[in-house]
Amino acid sequence: MSALKFIHCSDIHLGRQRLGGKLPDDDFAKALDYIVQYALEQRVDGLLLAGDLYDSPNIQPPILRQATTCLLPLQEANIPVFAIEGNHDRATVTGETHTWVRYLNDIGLLHLLTIPFQAEGPVLTPWDEKTRRGSYIDYKGVRIVGAGYLGAGTIKRARLIWEAMTQWPKDSVRATVMLLHAGPDYMVQEGGGFAKETLEFLHQQVDYLALGHIHKPLNHGGWALNPGSPEHVRLEESRYDGQPRGMALVEIDPTAINPLQRAEILNVPKRRVISLRYDCSPHGNKTKRAMDGIQRDLSSLLKEAGAGPEDAVRLELTGAVNLGRIRLDTDALASYLEEDLPVLAVEINSGALQLANSEGLEAQGAAAVPTREALERAAIYDLVLHNPLVGLEEQANILAGLFHQFKEDVRSQVGYQEIRERLNSSGLVERLVQEALAEQPRRAVATAKEGED
Repeated sequence: MSALKFIHCSDIHLGRQRLGGKLPDDDFAKALDYIVQYALEQRVDGLLLAGDLYDSPNIQPPILRQATTCLLPLQEANIPVFAIEGNHDRATVTGETHTWVRYLNDIGLLHLLTIPFQAEGPVLTPWDEKTRRGSYIDYKGVRIVGAGYLGAGTIKRARLIWEAMTQWPKDSVRATVMLLHAGPDYMVQEGGGFAKETLEFLHQQVDYLALGHIHKPLNHGGWALNPGSPEHVRLEESRYDGQPRGMALVEIDPTAINPLQRAEILNVPKRRVISLRYDCSPHGNKTKRAMDGIQRDLSSLLKEAGAGPEDAVRLELTGAVNLGRIRLDTDALASYLEEDLPVLAVEINSGALQLANSEGLEAQGAAAVPTREALERAAIYDLVLHNPLVGLEEQANILAGLFHQFKEDVRSQVGYQEIRERLNSSGLVERLVQEALAEQPRRAVATAKEGED
């Protein structure tokens, strides 16, 4: 028996809106279609989809059509898709809310694997073709387990799943693949993270761990891979473009002593993003035509970089600027560059700008001038310090950082899903809930005493 071939992908994010819709959402469908076509050409045995097929649990009909159109050729070629839901695919970590990934399962375009948790722990059930439900499926000698997205309790829940897997008869499983929507906590600033070393207990039962969640490619020990997002979900992900990213080719021989024969991350073509850092200091203290000079410089630099009408631009402004003397309008600057070059869309990050005063940039020195970000953080910290939240009085610095990030998210038009994830993963929400629950008995006692009086 020759080794089975699988394509592993994750974090497609169909329906993602970037820069107010300036970048087309069908970029993500094109990336998925490329993966599907590659799978067909390679005549693989199956596709592993490790979560976040969609960007949101609430999708519009055109996005559903993108998903069905892309996956239908695999169904017609009898290539099964084994999938789990990511944090973007469903509104809550737990619960049986029907999702659009579940819909694709019900119409036969994929096999959605889930592991429900009850009071006594995880319940692992074999795939039932009639109900189209199950936690794992045995396919050509390989057992494929769908761990899904486990939230902030990823390690604890993953260990419970592993303990349940150890109870399987040893002769019933020749090779095991697990799909898990989680990433190393140093790479991801939201729930579902873990330290690299905590993966090792899974390796005792799992031959290949198909990861999702983070968008950066990751290869841990050759057996746990995240291929990274196949398209730029955020333009800042273009910094990973120097390495293969988007899908992995996996070969497994269930008859071998070491079933995993190959696991290699491959590249998926993406929309080109040109990243540029620009020092505004030469124009930072001018009263006349400062914006004109900045626009000319940037336009020239981007033309030299070969920027074209289908490209996106990620621009980071640095240096010192006297905002009392010039009006730095980043929205107007983006619009100018989009029309003048032209390019499809421009994202501008001005958080690294330093604020100069009217005495001159040279007199102060760049190192002595606080950045806009530092001033904003200081102002937010002062507000938090003088208006503390009950139970979080000692967390003013962390709260200030969180609130500043929310402000930047709004400025960058980040979706509600990401903001909610950031809030839930901070750990502060849980502390506030605990404080509120602790306060309820105290209030009940006080109310009872008032009744006695």
